[in-house]
Amino acid sequence: MTKQGSGVYRAQRAYFERAYATGDHGWPTEGISPMVARFLRRARGRDRRVLDIGCGEGRHAIAFARGGDRAVGVDLQPKALARAREAAARGGAACGVGFVRADVFALPFVSAAFDVVLDYVCLHHVRRRDTGRYLEQVAPLLKPEGYFLPSCFSTKFRHHAGERRTRDWLVHHGHYDRFFRRADFGAIFGRAFEILEITEDRDGLYVFHNVLMQKKTSLRAAVR
Repeated sequence: MTKQGSGVYRAQRAYFERAYATGDHGWPTEGISPMVARFLRRARGRDRRVLDIGCGEGRHAIAFARGGDRAVGVDLQPKALARAREAAARGGAACGVGFVRADVFALPFVSAAFDVVLDYVCLHHVRRRDTGRYLEQVAPLLKPEGYFLPSCFSTKFRHHAGERRTRDWLVHHGHYDRFFRRADFGAIFGRAFEILEITEDRDGLYVFHNVLMQKKTSLRAAVR
């Protein structure tokens, strides 16, 4: 997540600090998303460099490490990282995964360091006006033809039955939420990435877009 910027981000950081302090937050801590599971089956490989942005308790980074990849998870919350390290140790993946405290707007990695980058789910907590800053950090980290797998709230997502919105973002209980249409991914990422697949996952009122993209070789990573 991010600690920079406006009071929205400060409030958001406090929200996630409380969530990870209790562990009673409602998002998955074990298992992996269907999109990631399919990717691991189709794109088998060993010793790839994998970055998991906003890794939380580390479930996706650990899954890649178990498959033989070298994974690193980043999150701003120390308690999330502590839980991720414990989960890696329990699952026998500790030797293939590391966890680093970092801000998505100041990622401490060199360009073209990774074969795969995941974001489950940081981007939809980045203010719309800061999308360019996000891309300037994330896109250069991938090697040409590297894979990017973000997951974001769909515009169909509802926090509660009867929720009505007149725009594609809101501040909810201290955190910023942005909601995406399928077409948004092409508009945001299409210059630097080829979009290979978009799926929609639904869990009751919670609806997410999961996207598989591949970085283009003919263009430098660019931002729209």
